[in-house]
Amino acid sequence: MADWLVESLSDKPVAFMLEMGPNGYRTRDDFDEVVCAQIVVLEDDVVMLRRSRTFLDQLALRSFSPEGLVLDRWFFDDHFADCTDGYLFTRDVRLIADACVAWFRDEWGTESTDDLGCDYRFPDELPRDVHVDD
Repeated sequence: MADWLVESLSDKPVAFMLEMGPNGYRTRDDFDEVVCAQIVVLEDDVVMLRRSRTFLDQLALRSFSPEGLVLDRWFFDDHFADCTDGYLFTRDVRLIADACVAWFRDEWGTESTDDLGCDYRFPDELPRDVHVDD
């Protein structure tokens, strides 16, 4: 699973987001704990991992710059209200993959990628160089 995740994150653009949860879990209305992970590609090859036992919101980040961020340290400071199990900024995609695999294996009994539900989101592009005929 870790190799699949590393490959899934390779050469992705800034603002790319990969969300993972258990396969088949479909509702946000259910109050049971659910294991979730969200990975967002930032600038300068930095990746953010957020883990939670509740559904994670899709962040509207003001900036994707890693300037001022502490890398390779796990945070539990409740900066993100929906992020119950912390977050990490790193350039080490293998670390992200290994953390996710361990998280889903240990907390949800996930044995393969077939057990995961995934949502990939690529950044939207604004319509540049569009000309309106007079």
